[in-house]
Amino acid sequence: MTLDSLNRWKAAGIHLCLSALIAATVVVVMLALWYPGPYFDAMGGQTLLVLIVGVDVTLGPLLTLIVFNPKKKRLRFDLAVIAACQVIALAYGVWVTFGARPVYTAFVKDRFDVVAANDLDAADLEAGPAEYRSLSLTGPRVIGVRLPTDSKEQSDLIFSALAGKDAQNFPKYYVPYEEVAGEAIKRAKPIEALVKKYPDAAEAVHSLATESGRPEGAFVYVPFHGRARIMTAVIDTREGRLAGILPFNPY
Repeated sequence: MTLDSLNRWKAAGIHLCLSALIAATVVVVMLALWYPGPYFDAMGGQTLLVLIVGVDVTLGPLLTLIVFNPKKKRLRFDLAVIAACQVIALAYGVWVTFGARPVYTAFVKDRFDVVAANDLDAADLEAGPAEYRSLSLTGPRVIGVRLPTDSKEQSDLIFSALAGKDAQNFPKYYVPYEEVAGEAIKRAKPIEALVKKYPDAAEAVHSLATESGRPEGAFVYVPFHGRARIMTAVIDTREGRLAGILPFNPY
C-alpha cells in the first residue's frame, strides 16, 4: 500500500486505528501500574485520560484528514510534521500522568490522604528516611504519618498547611503504617453507619467480608481523600489493615 493509493478518508482511518492502538496501550499501563483500582477516580484519572486520548486519537487523524492529498509534493513532509506533533503531545500527556501518579496512601490524624509523586519536593524527600525516597511505579504504598511534638515544628507545619503543604507532603514524618494502625481503628466509625447512610454500600461491604473471610461487623471506615474525589477507606479491625476503598463520600 502506497500513499498514492489512498484517499484522505482511508489515510485518516489508518491513522485513527494506529493512534487508538497506541493510546490503548498507554491507558492499559496507566490503569494497571500507575492508577490501580479506585485510585483512577480518586486522582482525577478521567481528566488525564481525556488529555491523552483527546489529543492522540482525535487531533492527529483529523489533521491527516485535512491535509491529505496524494497529489501534494510535500505530503510526506506534512504527515511527518503531524506525526511529530502527535508524539510530542502524547509524550507530554504521559509525563503529566506519570508525575501525578499516586505513590503513597498516608494515614494522617483521622483519614487517608493520597500523595502524588509531584506532591513531593526533592529536598523534602532527601530530608526523610531513605526507605521513603524511592517513589513507587506500581501503585501507592500505605504508610502512616506521625505529627511533630515540638511546638515550633507544629507551628511551622500549620503555616505550611495553610500554604498547601501539609504533613503528608513531608516524608520526614512518615512511619510504617503498622505504627498508626491502632490509631486508625480508634478514629474510625462502624461500617454499619456507612451502610445506613448509603444502602448501596451493603453489597460492596459484603464482598469485602466474603473475600477476607471476616464478619461485616469486623470492619470500620475513615475518609479517603484523593486529589479529585473523597471516598471511603474500609479498615479491618483485626490488624488495622486497609481492606478496601469504596466510592462513597463518608461525610
